[in-house]
Amino acid sequence: MTDADLVNALRDCYDTVQQRNSARSQNIVELGLIQSATLLRDTDAPGASVRGVPPRYVARVTLRAPSSDETRNAQLRAQVENRLAGLPEISRIEIEMLPALFPILGGRRP
Repeated sequence: MTDADLVNALRDCYDTVQQRNSARSQNIVELGLIQSATLLRDTDAPGASVRGVPPRYVARVTLRAPSSDETRNAQLRAQVENRLAGLPEISRIEIEMLPALFPILGGRRP
């Protein structure tokens, strides 16, 4: 698994408000909400020191909040966590959510 694979997995996540208000829904990668997405080998994962056991990773994602609405941001965080939890290579997920760029616009870019 690579960082690019991690970003591709995040293409399955959508901001719920953008999804409802747009004729063509854009995922959080296309919307530019992903600031960084990296994998670090998890040396504490079960079996990490056993030869032949595939490596597992900590997924670190820095995400720009789509708005100042805490409920909406929590839903997006949960969606990202659930998507990445479904990947067998991921042992742990760390998400940092940065504040919205334009909170008065509800996360829409001018």
